[in-house]
Amino acid sequence: MTIKNATVLVVDDDTDVLTAVRLLLKTEVKEVVTEKNPQHLPSLLAGKRFDVIMLDMNFTSSINTGNEGLVWLRRIKELKSDAAVIMITAYGDVDLAVQSLKDGAADF
Repeated sequence: MTIKNATVLVVDDDTDVLTAVRLLLKTEVKEVVTEKNPQHLPSLLAGKRFDVIMLDMNFTSSINTGNEGLVWLRRIKELKSDAAVIMITAYGDVDLAVQSLKDGAADF
């Protein structure tokens, strides 16, 4: 598969991030699907195959630990063990990156 044929899912609660990533990727990939609510991940994954999933690590504005992203990463891997998930966050640190990779993320 080439990047031009890829379908990318971006999950982030920030609409500005979703818009920016969609604009950045729209000429590089076949399709960009965006989602604000990670609760919709199971139905999205059941209905479509994604070559790459870009997943934010924080969805509750008052919490910046990255734990929400780790929970959703684990859920994605339960549903689609071969999913290529790239974790994205503005609040990352080395321990969070290491844990993400241990939990199955393709990149951080």
